[in-house]
Amino acid sequence: MRDEELYPQLLELTEGLVRMWKAMLECHHAQYITISLAYHSRNTTGTLPGDARREIMTRLLEEIELFGLSFANWINSHTSYVEALNGWLQHCILLPRERTRSRRPFSPRRALAPPIFVLCRDWCAGIQALPSEELSNAIRNFLSDLHNLMEQQNDELLKKQNSANASTPPESEIKTNEDSGGESANLCCVHASLTKVLDRLTKLSEASLKMYEDIRQKSEVARTAYYNCRTIRAEKC
Repeated sequence: MRDEELYPQLLELTEGLVRMWKAMLECHHAQYITISLAYHSRNTTGTLPGDARREIMTRLLEEIELFGLSFANWINSHTSYVEALNGWLQHCILLPRERTRSRRPFSPRRALAPPIFVLCRDWCAGIQALPSEELSNAIRNFLSDLHNLMEQQNDELLKKQNSANASTPPESEIKTNEDSGGESANLCCVHASLTKVLDRLTKLSEASLKMYEDIRQKSEVARTAYYNCRTIRAEKC
């Protein structure tokens, strides 16, 4: 079951993940380029009214929060699955009792073990090395900048409402200019943090694609070595 059923299914899964991350890399790289260029070519003549902007910002905030939570859950589930699979395989290892105290840690490559051991060992090590924490930090920073921008916009709205009937137009104009400058600065921060999120997504996709390509390639090498060894042993017998 382990070598004839589970191993081919894991190979098929890794091949599917190679295709998935290749598509994800193309998608996130295109998003990164688009967002990087969008801020420099923005058109300020079509500014949305306050209510519409707040609605869009609230929706964006909710979607990013959901995305961050879903990403964290996916990473945790993926890691738990691979670690459980690798842990289950360790129960298939039988070593001589007289070597249990002084033996080196089990190495599937050195022992020419079935290729499923190599695949799961590399998968477990690879997923722990992915830059997932960097992406999570970028998402948190983006959410923080969004909160700051929304608070700044709410403060600006309150100031406009309070000064609507004021009898000192020059001061109101000065405050409006100051508020506009603050909003522009916050927009720059939001743009920079969103660009960072997409950059981290692109890097995660690159690392994931490379990881699965390496797993597939090294698993094939291990399979060839394992079956060559079995053939030699069978011929000697």
